[in-house]
Amino acid sequence: MNSNVIKWFTIILGIMLLTSACEKDAEPKYVLPKDYLPAFPGSFWDYTNGERVITSQEYELHSYQKSINSTEETPEQYVPVYGGNYLYEYSIIQQSNKYPLKQLLAENVGGAWEVNFINNTKILRQVIEKKDSVIIPFPPFTNPIDSVIKDVVVVVEFLDSLGAKRWNTKEYYAKNIGLIKVEANNPFDTMPPVLIKQIQNYHINK
Repeated sequence: MNSNVIKWFTIILGIMLLTSACEKDAEPKYVLPKDYLPAFPGSFWDYTNGERVITSQEYELHSYQKSINSTEETPEQYVPVYGGNYLYEYSIIQQSNKYPLKQLLAENVGGAWEVNFINNTKILRQVIEKKDSVIIPFPPFTNPIDSVIKDVVVVVEFLDSLGAKRWNTKEYYAKNIGLIKVEANNPFDTMPPVLIKQIQNYHINK
């Protein structure tokens, strides 16, 4: 092996070792909240059922197992904790190796996505509508602000075997606010949906 080959081999090996060291020493990335679920640390949401959903005061370091067939974990990242759940943009961590993340919503109307599998049935979610505004008429907000909330995506969760029109839950997410309303429905009954909660007060610590 001539000296030039040895020289180039040494240089390439050095670059590989340096790159590997830099990757190990790289700082974890931050997963920032998105517009329709702006769960910035230090934020909270109050609802008419007496529930208060809060976020952690700081971003927290977290990783999760990618799939049931692998013990490989994702790189550690700083994420907000929203209502006790690690939040990755629009997805929360589930205690499931098969479905480690549950995507709560999307920004556009479109196809359904799978979030779980129970009793041999897929559980799906789908954005079925975008609304220019939603009225929250009662009770009034604690703060004196307009009860007409603009730019809202509507998400339903349903059994794959029944379809989106026979949903179990319907959630409304408003841009720059987050979850503003939740309804429940019995897909096997003709009774009207029941209001579970709606936003009463909130603070986005952006």
